[in-house]
Amino acid sequence: MIIRCNVCNNNKIVPVSENKREFRIQNKSGCKINKVTVDGCYITSGLKCDYLFEIIKTDVEEVYYVELKGSDISHGRKQLESTIKYCNSEHRSVFKKEAYIVASKFKSPKSSTSSQKLKREFKRVNNIPLFIYTKQIEVTV
Repeated sequence: MIIRCNVCNNNKIVPVSENKREFRIQNKSGCKINKVTVDGCYITSGLKCDYLFEIIKTDVEEVYYVELKGSDISHGRKQLESTIKYCNSEHRSVFKKEAYIVASKFKSPKSSTSSQKLKREFKRVNNIPLFIYTKQIEVTV
C-alpha cells in the first residue's frame, strides 16, 4: 500500500473530479480504498496520471489508475503507462489492475476505431485493460 500522498477510508463513495470530468468508486463492499494523488505529489517529475486507487480487502487486491483528460487521449495513455511502470514494484503482486481515461472532448470513445486500437495496444503492452469514457465513470467494488 502506498502511504504517501494518500487518503485511506471506507466511505461509500470515493470521487475525484477536475474540470467537469469525474471518476467515482461506489464502495458497496465497505472495503478500504486508498486514494493516492499521483500528479504533483506521489510522482513529481515526468509523465504521470492524476490518481490511483488501491482497493484493500485483506491486502491491496485491485488497483485503478486514473487520468482525467481534456481530449488528448494518446497523451493520457502515455501518462498512465509511465505511472504503471513507476508503481510496478509496489503493485507487482496485485492481480486486478485497470486503467481509466475520463476525457472531456472525445467523440464516441467506446466505439471509435482509434480508441479501440489504443485499448488493444495498451492491453498488449501493459497487460492491463484500458477504459475510455467521456465526462464521468462510476466503478463499483
